[in-house]
Amino acid sequence: MSRAGAGRPSAMDSAVLEFVRRRTETTRVEVARELGVTAATVTNSVKRLLSAGLLRESGYARSTGGKRATLLRVDDSARRALGCTLDEDRLSLVAVDTTGALRSRAVLPLADPADPSEVAEVLREGLAIIAPGDELGAVTGIGFAVPSDLPAEVADALQQLTLALDVRAVRGTEAACAALGSFWSGEQAGSGLSGTLHLGSSIALALLLDGAPFRPDSGRPLNHMTLDPRGPECSCGRRGCLHLAVAPTGIADLTRTALTATQGDEAAAEAVMVAALPLVRVAAHLSSAVGLDTLVLAGSPVQAAPAIYLDAARQCFGDDPGAHVVVSQVQPHPCAVGAAVLALQTFLEAGQA
Repeated sequence: MSRAGAGRPSAMDSAVLEFVRRRTETTRVEVARELGVTAATVTNSVKRLLSAGLLRESGYARSTGGKRATLLRVDDSARRALGCTLDEDRLSLVAVDTTGALRSRAVLPLADPADPSEVAEVLREGLAIIAPGDELGAVTGIGFAVPSDLPAEVADALQQLTLALDVRAVRGTEAACAALGSFWSGEQAGSGLSGTLHLGSSIALALLLDGAPFRPDSGRPLNHMTLDPRGPECSCGRRGCLHLAVAPTGIADLTRTALTATQGDEAAAEAVMVAALPLVRVAAHLSSAVGLDTLVLAGSPVQAAPAIYLDAARQCFGDDPGAHVVVSQVQPHPCAVGAAVLALQTFLEAGQA
């Protein structure tokens, strides 16, 4: 879905822009020191970013005896990017600014996410809400958090619609987008290795290193990881697959049960805990093996009953001082926010903004 353009700027510009974004406000001297490059290199990069409208000078740093250094910050009004994700019963659409901050949102009902015509029409309605009139032509691009079971016909319909509207588009996995949405929303530290275990159309783990996807295809499904070789038989022919323990009747049913649990239903709460424990045990093993600094649990069941999943994490991780577990609460949807961030990164870095 991505349409790459020419004129790709140096990686230095992207590195400078990202460092300034993380610091909120900083100076050229601090950028050079952090990135380990010369002052002249930073000066030239900043000139390009100022000219492109991506950075702005916001004042002066405190005097240290000489000439006061000029402060830099990302111009959050410079660009907008859109993000979209599909669930079983809804389409979520967001717009973020250059800093990744949420600017507008729309959540629309979806009767059949496998119907290309309906999905395209609902997306068109959502775009009219968050980018009305001429605003759509000014967006940097749109990112799609793609479900693992998205029919090819729906993917084609989305591509045809974005081409017809002349909006650049890029795709990412649900888990990778959920990870980016969590990171850019401030749920994770600015550096280190983090893993986001996402419950969506599949159960998947995405890794970020210093806020960037560890691999371009990060977030492959773990549904058929064998949890118990003597467990129930799966349609894949094996036994004890992970998804049979975590969401035996599907993520949508688990989400409904989680919502019921938050209303005081003890049986529902117990059912969610039974589903959460094997998930978090797998997460604990993966976290220990990979050496994660942060583990993020994400997905609609987790958002519906965060306290239950945190309790499961405490039971599995115990008092491990190295374990930092976060339950993602990015609204309206971490995948949609992350997909917008993916579009922002892709097209700013490709010089297409």
